Amino acid sequence: KDISFINIDINNPKEKKHEQYWEKINILNFEDFKKVLIKFNPTHIIHLAAALGMDHNSLKSLSTNIDGVDNLIKISNTLPILEKVLFTSSLLVCKNGYIPKDNKDYCPPNYYGESKMLGEKIVFNSVTKFNWVIVRPTSIWGPFFEYSYKMFFETIDKNRYMHIGHQNIVKPASYVGNTIHMILKLVFDKTSITNQEIFYLGDYPDYSTRAWADTIQRTLNSKPIFTAPIFFLKIIAIFGDLIKIIFKYDPPLTSFRLANMRTGGEYPLIKAQSVIGKLPFNLSESVYETAKWMFDKSLIKHKPSKD
Repeated sequence: KDISFINIDINNPKEKKHEQYWEKINILNFEDFKKVLIKFNPTHIIHLAAALGMDHNSLKSLSTNIDGVDNLIKISNTLPILEKVLFTSSLLVCKNGYIPKDNKDYCPPNYYGESKMLGEKIVFNSVTKFNWVIVRPTSIWGPFFEYSYKMFFETIDKNRYMHIGHQNIVKPASYVGNTIHMILKLVFDKTSITNQEIFYLGDYPDYSTRAWADTIQRTLNSKPIFTAPIFFLKIIAIFGDLIKIIFKYDPPLTSFRLANMRTGGEYPLIKAQSVIGKLPFNLSESVYETAKWMFDKSLIKHKPSKD
């Protein structure tokens, strides 16, 4: 079924061909935001806009995550045929590895997490004329990604990655193709189970970091991955900390990144599974599609083959 849509963003689309659907609007500009939404008159809205980053010193630079949500709700209540809004939050409404007891159990580790928590509270405390659902994505990876998991693939491609001890750590993560599938299923679902609820978005069945890295290595046909003892990686991470401080360069391994890599978590995905069903991509397919995109963009040197 064809869907008419617009993309509201302050940044250009990464694909030039998508610019025909793009409206350059800041959701903090209430009047401009309202004008474009009223003109388009949507039936469904997927809210993805966010201020990102772990190094904020206050909430002032994170108003997109708070006031932006408030603006969206106020405008959405004026839209005559709007059926549902999907609000995107974050796992970091709670500290890394902490599994909340219920939807309103919060313990954000930083200002970014606090801003997302406040955004969720605005949604819960609002009176809306439309249905809504909140999603907390796990770490998203795949074509067009940036930051840590892009480096994960690049490090394995360069034969510089080492397994962290012998523990099989399960990291919550979601291939972008599966994430999109889950979002669309949830936003268009008409049952009561997806109204005024929170869903975690992650791949299932889950996979350990070791299994993920080994799948990447086989897909790239790079050198087998060695297992390094924890104390050795801690020493490398300390050197990484010094490099980051002195040279303002982000090295592959720092103490923060090592601690994050060692922290797992099994988030409650059963509720999402009951609505979404089978995901379209398994781990091998996800890794291959990602590696193919990276190879085509000259981000890695090994040509991928299907695992």
